[in-house]
Amino acid sequence: MKRREFVQALGAGFLGTAALGVLFGQEEQDVRALARRYVAEGLFGGIVCSSTQTPIFAEGWRTLRPPREKIKISALFDLASVGKTQTASLCALLYAEGKLDVDAPFTEYLSEHVLAKEDHGITVRDLATHSGGFDNSKPYMVPDETKMFDALYAKRPVRPRGEMFDYACSNFVYLGLIVEKLTGLDLDTAARKMLWGPLAMDHTTWNPIVGDPDAVEFDRSTYSGQGPERRIGDHNDYAAYLAPRPMGNGSCFSDAADMLRFTTDLLRREKFPQEYYDLLFTPSFDRGGYRRSFGWDMTAENSTFSHWTETDFSHEAICHTGWTGPAIAVDPKRSFAGVVLASQIAGKPKTMGPRMNLLNAMMIG
Repeated sequence: MKRREFVQALGAGFLGTAALGVLFGQEEQDVRALARRYVAEGLFGGIVCSSTQTPIFAEGWRTLRPPREKIKISALFDLASVGKTQTASLCALLYAEGKLDVDAPFTEYLSEHVLAKEDHGITVRDLATHSGGFDNSKPYMVPDETKMFDALYAKRPVRPRGEMFDYACSNFVYLGLIVEKLTGLDLDTAARKMLWGPLAMDHTTWNPIVGDPDAVEFDRSTYSGQGPERRIGDHNDYAAYLAPRPMGNGSCFSDAADMLRFTTDLLRREKFPQEYYDLLFTPSFDRGGYRRSFGWDMTAENSTFSHWTETDFSHEAICHTGWTGPAIAVDPKRSFAGVVLASQIAGKPKTMGPRMNLLNAMMIG
């Protein structure tokens, strides 16, 4: 959706833009009105948006059941697969330090895997681009810890490496295990030491949230059919819910301010070695309408991710979305970093476009 189209999409009869507050100029008011509309239409329970070009704002509800509580800008969301960007960053930092060879076979670091005794050729980079040949089956999604990791190490690819993009959460579980091997730390501790601490991301955690009044409630549809009903602050992802420690496939918790610190640093390239940023922004896979850097989606010619092609993002931009409703993007050419954290209700197919619309609408510079 282009900018003129998104403004028209607000609708002639939509109310409330005149009362959005003096901190917002007209374009920012339009963004907030768009978020309010998406909540009113039942696409999301609550939304918090922030970017380098617009003020942070919140619309909707933190809780979904009566009596509902209004959402605040400090709301803590389950990031779902947006958390994969944190795993990718930890790997990129280890790469920048010379501790991880991203073009080495991943089994050099995970000798327990069944492929370690075979000439498979699947690299660490292949895992990060979802092009190694593994599919998204999850035989490891079992409550017994021993059986979980036995199944992870026994999982085999279903096609040759490099043949196609095939999104597979297990790829990032393997990357998380590699981070553990190289640091001797669990992912939460490693992230605090290497990434979140330096960026002052004080409200981000890979662990379940207990008793925090900012934790967001998610609709049952986000985990329907997979395990018991979650309490507020539990992992939506069933594998993360079952796992004895943080898993690299995502499902960490954060707020919009912390995620803006993360994305703004990617834009400005100030905190870490340049090799870290170069890896995350360099295209590493481009085939079949999918273009990926290390851990991120990128725009592609004839992209199968059509929502990218309907935005104003440049060919240099990186983006990631998550099952529960979030989306983040960084576009160096447009000097933009943006964060949409949301609790989806209507399902991913209906909410993916609106998330990208919100990111695109915040890119007003």
